Amino acid sequence: MPPWWPPRDELAGRCARLQEAMHREGLDGLLCYGNTNLLYLCGTTQAEAVFLPPDGEPLVLGRPPLDRLTDETAWPRVEPMPRGPDLRARLAVHSGRPLTRVGLELDLLPVNRFRRLEREGLAGLSLEDATPLLRSVRSVKSAFEIAHIRTGAIGLDRVYQAVPGILAEGPTELELEARLTAMLRAEGHQGLIRFHGFNQEMYFGHVLSGPNGLLRSKIGSPTGGQGIGPGYGQGAGPKQIETGELVSVDLFGAHGGYIVDQTRVYFTGPAPETVKNAYKGLRALARDLKAAVRPGLTGEDVYEAAFDLAERYGLNPGFMGEGDGRTPFVGHGVGLEPDEWPILGRGQREVLRPGMVVALEPRVFMPEYGVLGLEDTFLVTETGLEYLTVTSRELREVFLHDRSS
Repeated sequence: MPPWWPPRDELAGRCARLQEAMHREGLDGLLCYGNTNLLYLCGTTQAEAVFLPPDGEPLVLGRPPLDRLTDETAWPRVEPMPRGPDLRARLAVHSGRPLTRVGLELDLLPVNRFRRLEREGLAGLSLEDATPLLRSVRSVKSAFEIAHIRTGAIGLDRVYQAVPGILAEGPTELELEARLTAMLRAEGHQGLIRFHGFNQEMYFGHVLSGPNGLLRSKIGSPTGGQGIGPGYGQGAGPKQIETGELVSVDLFGAHGGYIVDQTRVYFTGPAPETVKNAYKGLRALARDLKAAVRPGLTGEDVYEAAFDLAERYGLNPGFMGEGDGRTPFVGHGVGLEPDEWPILGRGQREVLRPGMVVALEPRVFMPEYGVLGLEDTFLVTETGLEYLTVTSRELREVFLHDRSS
């Protein structure tokens, strides 16, 4: 298989960490159906489910024919998915012990499927929510995972280097986004961003200009945008990018299923002093926030630190939105999904640990020009944060070509 497929020792390490947590929670097994967890546990989304016992290797279950699934996973035990009451018996045999408490992704599993499991497949068992366990273990990344994120960041940088040249042509938001996302696909982007949160969905990110940068949407993101229509009411729209606007390019890079999140901003024409000064303050805030974040802090600690810095640098009002519309977070975990733990936000008690990967995304909303943003992805180390994103953090002035000529 290509090098981005996780080898058996990588998968074994993930399973061992989960099994350690399962022992602490007293679970007799973990049965996962969600694509993100399938990818994490067996290295492919071609499985239908994966069962992990408290000890030993997982059982990978799929729909016949199983040839592709067998080729793509490093685990040797691949079988057809048992139906009805046969499921419980097969899992017990694989586990080598009676089953009493089995963990499921209760915040992801459709209610009808859960009811069928209660009634047939896992009847008589205590079905527990294993989502917190899964999200906590996945939040600390291995060297294999971090290497993929670093590779994604390098590819993303190559795409961002093309932004000024394309932007100077005076495109619409959609035209700019289309050319950038085509380049990302050529860099190996899978073309899909999986969110954990219900009804949270996104294309490659948000490419927004002027007032569209200030337009919020249902998505749990600091920015929203107009979008293309009622079917996707966020992100780039048909708006023409004009002179005198902030253009925010917030894109996810990806490699081997792992994403990296980054935002850079551009001003079309000579940037006014108010914009330059605000961006100078934003860069200072981002610098000081990076220096302040370390293991042991909670997500809420980071959030409060960011707002303290916003006061210090005169970025209120407008920091992370305005009034009741302020975003309740300033960053988030990054990995197979862009809303992994820890969430760096209000009321978030998850503690930062070495090996976590987080994005910090401070933004200032400027009603006259659009939104200023500076987002980078970091590795949490024993002593603080290490940049994983590599693109220059300057505010770039881009002069649009005369479209009438």
